[in-house]
This record gives sequence, structure tokens and C-alpha cells, in this order.
Amino acid sequence: MANRDIFLFFVLLTSTLLINSATIHGRLMNSTKQAPKGTIKTMEMPNGDVVYCIDMYKQPALEHPLLKNHILQTEPSKRTAVHLNHTMLHKFFQSWKCPPGSVPIRRQVNNDIQVRKRKPVAPESVNTGHQYAITQFSGNAIQGAYATIDIWKPSLAIPEADFSLTQIWVIAGSGSQLNTMEAGWQVYPAINGDTEPRFFIYWTADGYATTGCYDLSCPGFVQTNDEYSPGIALQPSVYQGQQNEFILQIEKDQQSGNYWLYIFGTAIGYWPSSLYQALQQGASVIQWGGEIYDSSGSGGFHTLTQMGSGYFASQGEGQASYVRNLNYVDSSFNVVPLTQDVLTTLTPTPSCYNDQFEQGPDGSIWFFYGGPGCN
Repeated sequence: MANRDIFLFFVLLTSTLLINSATIHGRLMNSTKQAPKGTIKTMEMPNGDVVYCIDMYKQPALEHPLLKNHILQTEPSKRTAVHLNHTMLHKFFQSWKCPPGSVPIRRQVNNDIQVRKRKPVAPESVNTGHQYAITQFSGNAIQGAYATIDIWKPSLAIPEADFSLTQIWVIAGSGSQLNTMEAGWQVYPAINGDTEPRFFIYWTADGYATTGCYDLSCPGFVQTNDEYSPGIALQPSVYQGQQNEFILQIEKDQQSGNYWLYIFGTAIGYWPSSLYQALQQGASVIQWGGEIYDSSGSGGFHTLTQMGSGYFASQGEGQASYVRNLNYVDSSFNVVPLTQDVLTTLTPTPSCYNDQFEQGPDGSIWFFYGGPGCN
């Protein structure tokens, strides 16, 4: 009888661990509602978000095996250019202000459901479920990228599984050696728990095979800002009305080699250079634009999941979504504005989602993109 009781105890214990955990990189990651290690304060925001204020030096990022001896960089050593605008930051980004020395990390709604992202290179004939409308620049030893990104709230055909996003991709390598850093906004209820646009990040060091994740749901990205972090809710633009946008910047630190993420010139955190191989010398491709995931099995060819504002690029400002002020940081850390003649586009299904370039009043390039999907 005693042996039977012991056996049942271990069965129950094992079941509990499996139910309350998600496997990431072969490790069990806690997905319960318990506060993570290092939490000094828990906050519930008006919109229902639960945010943990975690000791900066005990944050989950530092549990990554490649960061065991990592010396945390609390701020960038130098920036190529500064676009500080605290007024706009407070206007469009919800504040998660934590005590000094701690960083905000939103409680993940669902750690178990995740669609692996892909580099947008799949031809139209490949049924991946992903569709794109992007522009890209190719070069050597690119040290960063800038853009001003319009925020929208696209609708999803299958809210429990589809997503729609706009982002910057910083890319080096290929195949299993593909390295990326990605940031922008997305609507993804399966992991965020709502249909609101939220600021997000993503990364991979092996072509989206086993490394990387969204936001701060796995070790890797080091959060340093005590008020704003990935997962934060954004205020979308209004059709034919107020256009809400934010300046997004990813730039390599000249001293540490880490890649810092900025919003309106405010440093949020960084991807440690030790996470990567190909990106250590710089990027070879920068991409800007939209992506959707269609979970129906049609490959994105028969879905009404919207990209961007849900309107075609030809609708223009106030109706179509856009990315403007496209810049890259060259090997000498100079910020270089891009012109249309050096950019290419990748829009495999123009009947569903398309793109269009326009020149802004200041001579800068505006890349309009998106659409309503198609039946």
C-alpha cells in the first residue's frame, strides 16, 4: 500500500509540473501565475495587464546559458543619433513604472501557444501560412536601422490563432545560421490575451528553429528601462483621423557590441552580442513592413486577416498603414537616409496585400503597405 501511495504521489507531481510549465529550448519554463524569481513588486494595470517589477540583475534574460558571465550594460555607451520625445512616448505607450533598479515584465498570458516566425523569403507557391508586404535594403556590416511606424488595430479572421504585425527585421546569415532581431507592433490574441496592438520584440539565432521567442518569454533580451518594455499596449491610429506613430531604432553599441532597442530615443534594453554569430559583425539585410499569419491552412491566400490598417497602400496617409523615414547605420556608424532606388520589395500576394512608395514633404520615403486579405 505504501509503495502504491508513493507511486501516485510522483504521478501527481509529474502531472502538475507538466501542466504548469512550458518547454523552451528543452527546459521547463514556469507558466503559472506565480511571480518570477527576483520580483519586488506586482502591479495590475487598468486594462488588466499584470506586470512584475523584477530586480534588474535577477531578470530571466540572464538565465540564458550564453549569458552566465554576462556583465549587464545599464545604458548605451554612445548613440549615433537621438530622437528623444518623452511627450509622444507617454501619449502612445502605457506606463509600467517600476521602482529604481527593477524592470517591468508583463505576465505572459499563454506560454504554450506560439507560431514560429519566419524570415520573409518564401515564394508565393509555398504554403507557410505567412504573407508579407515589405521593403528591404541590403548591404555590408550594417550597424542598425531606424523608422517611424504607424500603429493600427487590424482584425483577424481567426482571432484565437492568427496574427498581424508591422516591424523592422535586422538580419544576418542564412539557413540554420540565420540571425535576426525584430521589433514593432502586433495584434496576436493567442499570446497576448486581447486584440489590442502591442509593442513586441522577437529574435532567433538559428533560423527560427529552436532559439528565440516573443518579448521576454524566454531568456535572451536584456531589459533595462524601468517603465516601458515589450508587451506594452499601444494607442492605434484612427481611420481618416489621428495618426499615431512611434520612432523605432535598433543600433549596435560601439563599445560592447550589444544591439540596443530605442523608442522615441529612449533606451528599452538590448540583445547581447553573445547570442549571435552572424550578427556580431553587423547585419546584411534590413526589412520594414507587415506580416500576417493565416492559421486556416490556406497559406494566406484565402484569409480576411488584415495587414496594417486593413486598406490597400493606394489609399494613402490617414487610411493606409505606412513606415516612413527609413534609415540605416553604416559601418562607420553614420545614419544614412534611404532612397527608393536602393530598396526592393517583397509582396507575394498583391491581390490580398500590396505596397506603394511615396515621397514625403521633406523628401523622405514613405512605404505604404497592407490590405484586407482576400477570399
